[in-house]
Amino acid sequence: MAQGLIEVERKFLPGPGTEERLQELGGTLEHRVTFRDTYYDTSELSLMRANHWLRQREYSGWELKCPGAAGVLGPHTEYKEVTAEPAIVAQLCVPAQETAPSKLIVYLQRFRPQDYQRLLEVNSSRERLQGTGHPDNSLG
Repeated sequence: MAQGLIEVERKFLPGPGTEERLQELGGTLEHRVTFRDTYYDTSELSLMRANHWLRQREYSGWELKCPGAAGVLGPHTEYKEVTAEPAIVAQLCVPAQETAPSKLIVYLQRFRPQDYQRLLEVNSSRERLQGTGHPDNSLG
């Protein structure tokens, strides 16, 4: 079975003067890399909502980033990177096949996008209420 890579990112915002300070310390720009990623998801954004990111990187192939080990503390995000296409397919398709959207959903997406967006927002709000003991839980 192909093993994925583990990526741990720590994001930071460089302050004003960071580049100048790095140069003062002897830092130089060794090289610049430019690439283009194309991200894929369902029309309902089911991958993004599950914190999964499927992309095809220009000149590199496919990659699926999904949450890594739970309980990792600190100012970073840990993702498992899956790059073997069979493993990506297995990660995305073996647990459950996505069902085709209803005719009404397709109609709203195509001809009433504002109403569709509102439906997504209401649905998202309803999901947040589940399990909280709120009286509106009966809506689900």
